[in-house]
Amino acid sequence: MRTILSDLGLESPMVGTTVTAHIKSSGPDGFRCAVYDPATGHAMDAQLPRADAYDLPDGAAPPELVAGDTLIALVVGVHAATPGGDQRLLLSVTAPELVERLLSGFVDELRTGEVVIKSIARVAGSKAKIAVAPTNGRVDARGACIGRGASRLKGAERLLNRAFGKERLEIIEYSSDRAVFLANAMNPVHAIDVLVERDTAVVSVEEHQLSGGIGEGGLNAQLAGQLTGLYVRAVKDGTDLRAALRQAVADRSAARAV
Repeated sequence: MRTILSDLGLESPMVGTTVTAHIKSSGPDGFRCAVYDPATGHAMDAQLPRADAYDLPDGAAPPELVAGDTLIALVVGVHAATPGGDQRLLLSVTAPELVERLLSGFVDELRTGEVVIKSIARVAGSKAKIAVAPTNGRVDARGACIGRGASRLKGAERLLNRAFGKERLEIIEYSSDRAVFLANAMNPVHAIDVLVERDTAVVSVEEHQLSGGIGEGGLNAQLAGQLTGLYVRAVKDGTDLRAALRQAVADRSAARAV
């Protein structure tokens, strides 16, 4: 899986790390923050772009950040604040990698490499699905990430939602079998049957679960698709999956042609 470090290069040891950002002020372009170096205690200037902070799904409440608030963010870049001046860190609260970093802080098995994150699908402020797999057969990857009494998962959620939002994290068991992986990714909805062809899939669910299979505005199916790399359509049990798949392919083609 590509990480934020892969995309940005090693501009600074801070890039790719999670930090506590202290809001100092806000302006048209975003929020000016202070981040304290854990080694030296030195305060560094940082910027959370307003576009990033407000890049939320329909229905998610935007942040009401004021001076004195703190939030957990990911350092995604470094810029010169002024010619010859100190550097300014560029922050993000919507990057999928932020979820990975936060979860790793609670899950020993992620830090030791006994469990790996295969992919993340996230709509910031609403929900994220994280696919995990063990590197040996003795570890329950999903159980390790959730923790006893969901303590590890809830701990990561609390940090993620410190300043705003009610984002939920869901741990999904990865499988190299795309149909099995997609069925897992549809959690908490039970997939009765799955048909996958190339990059398109249809999933049948019980009729009373259909709205849950689609999710809020299609969110559950959307995230399941992002996680597995598939375009996903949920249909009620008893539907001809082959016909539904042909229709999904045709609809995608028509949408691309517009």
